[in-house]
Amino acid sequence: MIFEANYTPSIEDYGRNGRLSPTAILKILENAGSLHSDNAGDSILAGCKDGMGWVLTDWRLEILEYPLYGSSIKTETWAVAGKVVLSTNRNFLMYDQYGTVLVKASSKWVRFDLNAGRPVKIAPELMERYHPDEKRVFEDDKMPKIAEPESWSAEKEIQLRRSDIDFNNHLHNLCYLDFALEMLPESVYLRGGYKGIRIAYKTAVKEGESLIARYRTTDAGHLVGIYGSDGSLRTLIELYE
Repeated sequence: MIFEANYTPSIEDYGRNGRLSPTAILKILENAGSLHSDNAGDSILAGCKDGMGWVLTDWRLEILEYPLYGSSIKTETWAVAGKVVLSTNRNFLMYDQYGTVLVKASSKWVRFDLNAGRPVKIAPELMERYHPDEKRVFEDDKMPKIAEPESWSAEKEIQLRRSDIDFNNHLHNLCYLDFALEMLPESVYLRGGYKGIRIAYKTAVKEGESLIARYRTTDAGHLVGIYGSDGSLRTLIELYE
């Protein structure tokens, strides 16, 4: 079943160029997914209170066009049909008010026992509530790998704010993209217009931790790694131009 969600962006969703920001695009997709879960009787908040939840491990976005100020947004999302054991994929299409496809995206989720701190098998009856669909936005469901480089060209310490922590006492997913954008050279940041975003979440960041962001260019664009103060890799974010 393909679930539809409408969204009217507010002024804080836009960047300096009057176009929807990358973080706002990701927020709209995540909100659509959350509404879909609610509709399937699988509330994220209720699940976390019961000790069972979903952990987001990957994002893949292809941005065809950035919506201008004043646009109305419709998002379609669905669980992808196929073999499901510990993880499942959710696909997205974002449209403007004229029916133009703006964004294609896919995310990967792992069912998690929050109390035991480990993945668990996804119950077939749970997936049935989502009525998985055969439709795919990308031919290959597998997420393209992001290689961790041997060296970086710049790094910066990150100070977490209280507002960065979500209801599950972890750093919110959107913050990682904000950190990556902060690491870009000024000329790259102002130019914007990234055509693709790939995020691989490795290990959750909890309240009170210290982080370091590292940056380097790649053949396709720009790569940012988020590390713990102990040197452990937490997340990799690649922006394609």
